Amino acid sequence: MSKGCQLDWKSSNSVVVSGEIDEHADFSSFIKLAGQILYVDLAEVIRLNSSGLRSWIQTIVKNQIQLVLRNCSPIVVEQFALIPQFIGNQGRVESFFARYQCVSCNHDELKHFQFGQNISDTSDQIPLDFGTPCPSCGDVLELDQSDEIYRAFLQYSLKSGRAS
Repeated sequence: MSKGCQLDWKSSNSVVVSGEIDEHADFSSFIKLAGQILYVDLAEVIRLNSSGLRSWIQTIVKNQIQLVLRNCSPIVVEQFALIPQFIGNQGRVESFFARYQCVSCNHDELKHFQFGQNISDTSDQIPLDFGTPCPSCGDVLELDQSDEIYRAFLQYSLKSGRAS
């Protein structure tokens, strides 16, 4: 396994992936769940490269693993928006994080979205600001990424299905 990518198995079908998904990442332990559901928490993924993505996608698709993605970090959201195969053929998204930033003082924070709770199961829109004042200066926090990235992510996750 890569020094950069850690897999922390919480149960027989639930894993937390953290660090960097790169050319050294080893997803062979996923194979035991061929044709089954695998719950994957991606909150602590900080980087992905093309080799890591290729390995991930090949493992998921070849073994027909049904992913339920939880707590997708902003970098995962961005990659999924660009490469929808990241979720495999039968996967779905349960929740994700969006980074918001204050344009006045550059304070940033993550907002957690869970389908069916604080974002609609049928929406392809994310709030550009969520009305929360910046804790540093009081200005409004705004979506840090292009809303097009999140719109693409939400559209792809809607097509693949959403876990609620």
